[in-house]
Amino acid sequence: MSSDTARVAVAVAVVAGADEATGREIARQLAGHGLVVYLGAPDTERGRAAASELRARGGDVRFLHLDVTDEASAEFAAMRLDAEVGRLHVLVNHAGSARPPGAPGGTRAGQARRAYESRVLGVIAVTDALLPLLRRADAARIVNIGGPAAAPAGTTLACRAAEAALRAVTEAYADELRGSAVSVTGTGTGTGTAGARVPGTSAIPDIELTIP
Repeated sequence: MSSDTARVAVAVAVVAGADEATGREIARQLAGHGLVVYLGAPDTERGRAAASELRARGGDVRFLHLDVTDEASAEFAAMRLDAEVGRLHVLVNHAGSARPPGAPGGTRAGQARRAYESRVLGVIAVTDALLPLLRRADAARIVNIGGPAAAPAGTTLACRAAEAALRAVTEAYADELRGSAVSVTGTGTGTGTAGARVPGTSAIPDIELTIP
């Protein structure tokens, strides 16, 4: 089925890293607002289980194999979305947002590499792969979930550096897409509850995401 004819009647969202608790909660909230939600996860068993759990609550949630550290995985995910729905209204980049504690002085280069692969390079890979689908929507939103602006004591050097880079990536996409139908925002998680607003349009309901 071509992207010109593959359409669904409601808005569509992708949540990367939705097999984890926070990502799954974001997927639940989006589905609760009536969106078709593709639950992106690298582990098929965990991803299918999470999608099944949310479908049991009444949401239209579909498992999407998505490993943000693998550009080919992001491209294949985009191909599937193109074939099934033809466009995308909401992309939530959440994968790899966990921040393990540790002394900055004990950070290994490998830790920094892994943090960058998921939190920075992964966001770029997924966003670039799905941006053509986002541009097809009358209005679309990209929400990048990061850590708190002020990193708490004990946060690893790798994670602090990756969070700073993620904020720079978010700002760069926001600048690039300013004036288009695609808006870009970032939000953090911390000791309290953070939120991200997905402004409403005729296709997307006005959504205030509550992020644990």
